[in-house]
Amino acid sequence: MHRLALIALVTAAGSATAAAAQTSVEAQFFLGSALSAPSPVSISQDGQPDIDFTARWATKPGRATRYYAWRIGVWRGNRGWRFDHTHHKIYLKNNPPEVQEFRITNGFNIFTVSRAFRHNHLTYSLGAGPVVAFPINTVRGKKLDHDRGWDGYLLSGGTVIAMATREFPIVGGLVASLDARGSASYVRVPVVDGHASVPNAALHFHAGVGYRFGKR
Repeated sequence: MHRLALIALVTAAGSATAAAAQTSVEAQFFLGSALSAPSPVSISQDGQPDIDFTARWATKPGRATRYYAWRIGVWRGNRGWRFDHTHHKIYLKNNPPEVQEFRITNGFNIFTVSRAFRHNHLTYSLGAGPVVAFPINTVRGKKLDHDRGWDGYLLSGGTVIAMATREFPIVGGLVASLDARGSASYVRVPVVDGHASVPNAALHFHAGVGYRFGKR
């Protein structure tokens, strides 16, 4: 009986060691841009009729604060978990007469946890998470006032996201990456005396570099 217990213990320890040997951690950083689809926006203010229109969006990735994304992932073999931050931005292009300015650019922060899978140098993942928005707007001459500090960042909604990444090994654990993402989000952000309901569907295209610690 003791011999069987010893064999079971050794087998379990060997399995744990093998699993640990297959575990790796990745860190990646990306620059890029996004294309946002037209979306129905509704702006409500106290004592005023709602403003309902189909919004068209620009990204302006190089304008401060610029568009970027980063990722941390933990892999065991060909399956893993990822935490991603996509610093998305949206500028309203077709302002109605009542809307002097409307943008979420500091930004439209998409935070997601996703289940990831690997096939050779291609990875893909599906995830969901919250959106933390920093709205900047002026509606009917009333400017949303904040000091652009931390008080401007608001938990505003949520998102679902699908991601695919092609990695190109350079040397050691260093890789270059091409990354594509599709996100579907909904946020509700304040305007003076009211709020705006803003859905957003976007395609994101990134190029980046990363490093993998541990074995694949």
